[in-house]
Amino acid sequence: MNELIDKIENLEKVLDKNSSIINIRKLNKELKNDKKLNELLTKYRETNDINIKKEIISYPLFKQYKSEETEINYLILEINSKLKLIGNRSKCNL
Repeated sequence: MNELIDKIENLEKVLDKNSSIINIRKLNKELKNDKKLNELLTKYRETNDINIKKEIISYPLFKQYKSEETEINYLILEINSKLKLIGNRSKCNL
C-alpha cells in the first residue's frame, strides 16, 4: 500500500511540473481577473446571445485556456489508458 501512495505522490509531483498544468493555473487566474471577459460571460448567461458566445470563443485568453484544457484532457486520457493496462495486468495475475 505504501508503494501505491509513493507512486501517487510521484505522479502529483510530475503533474505539478507539467507545462500545461502550470499554464492553465496561470490562465485561470488571468481569466478571473479579466473584466471584459467576465462581463461577456455574465451577459451571455443572462441572454444566451449567440453573438456574445462567438465573441467569448474568439477572445484570445479564452482560446489559450481552451487549448491548454485540451492538452490536459489528452494527458488524462493517457493516464487512464495506462491505469487500464495496470488493471488488466492485475486481473490476469489472479
